[in-house]
Amino acid sequence: MRPSLIATCVACVIALLVLMPAAAQEQRRLEVELDTSQVADKPALVQWGEDAKALMEEWHPRLVNLLQTPGFEPLYEVRLVIRDTDEGVAFAQGNRIVVSSHWIEAHPEDIGLVVHELVDIVQHYRRRVPGWVTEGIADYLRWAIYEGKPQRWFHRPDEPRAYRQGYRTTAGFFLWLEADQAPGIVARLNSAARRGEYDDDLFEAATGKTLDALWDEYRREGR
Repeated sequence: MRPSLIATCVACVIALLVLMPAAAQEQRRLEVELDTSQVADKPALVQWGEDAKALMEEWHPRLVNLLQTPGFEPLYEVRLVIRDTDEGVAFAQGNRIVVSSHWIEAHPEDIGLVVHELVDIVQHYRRRVPGWVTEGIADYLRWAIYEGKPQRWFHRPDEPRAYRQGYRTTAGFFLWLEADQAPGIVARLNSAARRGEYDDDLFEAATGKTLDALWDEYRREGR
């Protein structure tokens, strides 16, 4: 075989090796099935759904990376439903996210709520995990990472064990831990939750302080 032909073949092989991972990654993009049939007569709600779909597709790879654990395969097909109702806000169940039309109409700017619900889907904790941990991680990724809210924005109740309130309260606590006391704690909590091994002692293992002691220090700083 002539040297020039060999060089051409080698170049082709290298090109295939470079392109194959990219192609495989492209095939694993999130697919969002948007259902706006219940609000089809309301263009603003339909557009909100389209914008939410685009946001979910953009942020899914980032959330998967932030909550990655060995051997875990996230869902890549999600259904987003805009429900015509005057009750509730939003919830995630299985691979479905449902958002209430009345909430969108009252708070059209609150598109970030789908980030929280998408986190709930990506977490996919199969075993018993305290709700405050699950929702605290989801709100941490929504408010601290996606929204970029500063520490002072988060509510800091001056009550013992108020971290159990979950959502924004716990999210602010996790942000404080990540910033100084225990960088990487959210990833550690996520890994333990995926393995079904969550325990409050994880906080002490990471910081040398009990969970309650950490919360007391956090709330004292907020006085």
